[in-house]
Amino acid sequence: MKIKLLFVALLASFVIACKSDEPTNPAEESPYYQDGYLVASTSETTAGFSYFAGYYPTVPSGNIDLTTKSSYNYFYPRAVWKNFIFSNNLKGENVLSKLAVSKQTGTVVEVASLPLLTGLNQVLIISDNLGVYTTWDKKGVTLFNPTTMQKIADVDMSKAKSTGLSRENYSHLVYRKQDNKLFLFAVVDDFNTGAFYDALDVYAEVVNLGTNQWEKTLTFPNATYPISRGMENPLIDEQGNIFVITQGQYGLDGQVGPNSRKSSRPKILKIPVGTTEFDLNYAFNPVDKIGQTNLLFQLILGGVYYSNGIAYACISGQQDPPALLALIGKLAAGTITETEYAQLRKLAFYGANQRWAKLDLNAQTATIITDIPLTAGFAYPSTSVHDGKVYLQTYNEDLKMNGYYEHDPATGTSKKLFDLTAGGLATNLIKLTK
Repeated sequence: MKIKLLFVALLASFVIACKSDEPTNPAEESPYYQDGYLVASTSETTAGFSYFAGYYPTVPSGNIDLTTKSSYNYFYPRAVWKNFIFSNNLKGENVLSKLAVSKQTGTVVEVASLPLLTGLNQVLIISDNLGVYTTWDKKGVTLFNPTTMQKIADVDMSKAKSTGLSRENYSHLVYRKQDNKLFLFAVVDDFNTGAFYDALDVYAEVVNLGTNQWEKTLTFPNATYPISRGMENPLIDEQGNIFVITQGQYGLDGQVGPNSRKSSRPKILKIPVGTTEFDLNYAFNPVDKIGQTNLLFQLILGGVYYSNGIAYACISGQQDPPALLALIGKLAAGTITETEYAQLRKLAFYGANQRWAKLDLNAQTATIITDIPLTAGFAYPSTSVHDGKVYLQTYNEDLKMNGYYEHDPATGTSKKLFDLTAGGLATNLIKLTK
């Protein structure tokens, strides 16, 4: 019996010794960068669009020639989650692609994709395991898993608001974790008019993500076009109050000046925490708050939430040139020629008439960031917040400014990070994280 016990004890010690000698398998290293920055740009010529993107291990600075990096057939980020970018694929095809920056090549590569039957509109990532994308077809809303890139379910939006117009889709998405609700803001458009929003009210659809069921439609009267351009960042505070920028019509409906129809002027709306209704008494126009009430049309662009009720946005800072206003009138009337439309795009996209501003969403005040010059904010006003700083896209042809500023809310000061000297218009500064 003692011999048996001794044998068992020796055998156990041998097994333990063998186990302790086995090397621990390290975590598999990702083939994609999980830190650093990606700078992207878009170049527009008569021949079409070209896209450039380059990886930098630290925050880029100085003058950058992005043509020395890589070019792509298409690169237009819809959402960023950790070190992954969600968009169409690099050919611009009808797929939802998960992109990353390869450590081996330093270029943007496709990690995985989901085929779509129609064009991708917007993407919102909620967690590692849940994301939402919308498509350009009427009311297309789908849940998916961003990690596996598998489709979870289509959301039945058949009971959502219908206007009967040519286009009804959701171009601005907000998730509220306090009640696990998804808010989808509709763009309704009649292809036969010059405007891009053809209702006099704003509609938001509420989806319960606990049941994946549509719940209700919210309506805010006398407001139009709930998008902010750029990355379409959700504006939601720590408590769960939702704020949404509405663009108005910027003159395309023939309504211009301070006496134009209320729905034609931009404003920020609010859905208070604990409710699924608009606050009908909240309609904050930051352009008016900086004293620009007499502009023929106003803009609020590229909003991003910071903290404690503070957000940042690019807003109209001075009157637009008469040539642009005349061309907008022709577009609204449907009489604009192809040459004139190209002129309009140039004036609208590259005319430096906007200013970055700090917005207090609770006090409903706006303060111009004076150490950032006038910028052309209409085209690609992409903003982001990293490590307590706000990163703001800037373009001013006269000042040879084409890149990003970093704004420090703690000190209220800003500094220029970089300008592109080649590669088109700077469109994105993306921080990659684990």
